[in-house]
Amino acid sequence: MQRYSIHNFKDAYLMAVEAGTGSFPASRIQKGLVLGLGNRDLSEEGVGFGLPVLKIGSEPLFPGSWRTSTTKHNGLFLIKADFEMNLRAEMARRGKIINNGLICQARDAFSRIHREHPRFRNWISVSSRALKKRLNIEDVFSEMPNLVLVSVSYLICDFGIDVKFRFPAVDGCTEIIILNEQGANCFNTYKDSDGLILKREEIGSWDQIKAEEASFIDPTDGLMFSLKRVEGAGARMFRGRELAAGCLAWSGLAYVLPPETEEFAYSIKLERI
Repeated sequence: MQRYSIHNFKDAYLMAVEAGTGSFPASRIQKGLVLGLGNRDLSEEGVGFGLPVLKIGSEPLFPGSWRTSTTKHNGLFLIKADFEMNLRAEMARRGKIINNGLICQARDAFSRIHREHPRFRNWISVSSRALKKRLNIEDVFSEMPNLVLVSVSYLICDFGIDVKFRFPAVDGCTEIIILNEQGANCFNTYKDSDGLILKREEIGSWDQIKAEEASFIDPTDGLMFSLKRVEGAGARMFRGRELAAGCLAWSGLAYVLPPETEEFAYSIKLERI
């Protein structure tokens, strides 16, 4: 694990951790940069800043590992990473992957309703967890045989991170998602430049942002991270937060990009409040 200090953050810092760190099902995913404070990892189940996901058809493809190098650039840390996009989210029962077509179709239908119909989200989340527990089904990640590499650079500045992605052309890709997540228990407040303030369950799990800038706040520790809407790249920005004991604990902002995107750059502002 490597730590990178941020002048504006004082005792808070960024970390690069390897996949498998943590006890959540999603810990199998290779995270981007995560926030730490003292001896605490503030990311919980969140996948960190600057994490790529490729949608192949309707299936998300996650990174299972990365190769990184770190240099000093004009006195600032420059981290370059190649994410190996080789993990697919699946369901398993008693350690065996479920390939039942009806169950997979039902999962996809629930996921689509969850995204598109906010008023049903709480019911779907509660029902899904109860059904999985009753049927002894768990979420797992299986490794794909063919690697796709997504390259990213993180330049850690005095007030945040400049992030730049390069994406390969991938057959069947329907969407590119860039996740920026930290822990849901810590970052439980959302606000944006339109004056909207949401707390805890009010935030929802996947809603598009129309404001120019959006932020998540950790009111206990006095930390905040913010992203701006990126114009001219076909990018849409979304917010979300989910918290369920033992399986979900993330708050974050995401960009959704067209599948033909070759490069994408943005900045994450980090502040003490």
